[in-house]
Amino acid sequence: MGTGIWRDNWPNCKEYRYSVPEIMLYLAIEASMSDNIMQIYPQDTEQDAAQYTFDIVCTHCREQHSSSVSMNRFEKTDMPGSRGEASFVMRCKFCGSDCSVNISSFEQYLYNPAEADPELIQKTKDVRKKNGIRNVPLESCVLLSLDCRGCEVKQFHPENLTFNAELTSGKRMSFELEDGREWYDYDDDSNEEVTVTDFRGTIIKGK
Repeated sequence: MGTGIWRDNWPNCKEYRYSVPEIMLYLAIEASMSDNIMQIYPQDTEQDAAQYTFDIVCTHCREQHSSSVSMNRFEKTDMPGSRGEASFVMRCKFCGSDCSVNISSFEQYLYNPAEADPELIQKTKDVRKKNGIRNVPLESCVLLSLDCRGCEVKQFHPENLTFNAELTSGKRMSFELEDGREWYDYDDDSNEEVTVTDFRGTIIKGK
């Protein structure tokens, strides 16, 4: 990836590539899940887009934006100077520099390690190696790629996301994390408690 990204995502902005530093980041999530959960994932469709919330720092002046910002994978905003579109665009109120973030889906599910398929594990390893994130633990899901220009994503806030949990019983349950970290419920079909604990999101820099 690296500096070659502009050819696909920013087709008419060669000068922009050189004037604004590009930082390719990834959002990795992980959690402890009860054994009756196969996998979890955010509800995120074009009809019901998930709003991903982050803290943003300007890479020009290193000042952090005064509030967290939200963006989704489907809505795009025009960038200044006809430089294409991005998921999020702003002008730093401290130094006046243009900043943008383009987010894309990278991996879809956070699997329970007990349910992981060996073929899927190898495919995941290969894709991560190609993108310079081979050291991310396999217990994590690299949920998003974030193409950052003029800014850097520093922290992920999952509190406003709705997740789906697919259970070994075949049932699917929707939930939101309490305090951004945990969820407790009960599956009446199997008479078992369903839990997600120690949820955390980590921002990782690609190579």
